Amino acid sequence: MILQEEIKGLTTKIHGKNNNLDLDESNPTFRNTELKITGSNNKIIIGDGAILQNLLIHIRGSNNTIYIGKETHIIGHILLKGKNQEISIGDRTTFKNVYLLSQEGKNISIGEDCMFSYDIAIRTTDAHSVIDLETKERVNHANHVSIGNHVWIAASCLISKGVTIADDCIVGARSVVTKSVTESHCAVAGAPAKVVKSNVTWDRDRI
Repeated sequence: MILQEEIKGLTTKIHGKNNNLDLDESNPTFRNTELKITGSNNKIIIGDGAILQNLLIHIRGSNNTIYIGKETHIIGHILLKGKNQEISIGDRTTFKNVYLLSQEGKNISIGEDCMFSYDIAIRTTDAHSVIDLETKERVNHANHVSIGNHVWIAASCLISKGVTIADDCIVGARSVVTKSVTESHCAVAGAPAKVVKSNVTWDRDRI
């Protein structure tokens, strides 16, 4: 559907053409959700049973895609700035309060059945430049972020540009993840984060 119809729980501010909200064969729930777009030919795809609550989705650019999977529960702020970029959130993933920033042509990919707590930031860019005094070149280049399936990120974490996190990992509270976590079934913690325990998994229930 082109963004023209009123949807309960969703407010829109659209400046541009051919921006599409794809709800075909899905039944998401919107609760205090705002969608702001400045640009054209953007697509937002939302899976069946998704709950978008206290959420701002803000796109500044064109030809971008945001995919939110089935049975997700998303709270927070999604900001996509640029063109030809993608943010993807897998099925059954939950956010308590998460900020996603995709910029400088880089994507964010989050897998299925992830559990993210509150006050979490995931960024493809620092948004400003750090310059080497000798070479005069920028040293903090943007890069993609990829988070695997069944990853638990605890409160107040930063996941920085260029980071990949393997499947079935745990990121401890207040961690700053600046390097990829290539080992599955591990827990990382600290600033910068490093592996503190291997051969572990996690469950949403207290067993």
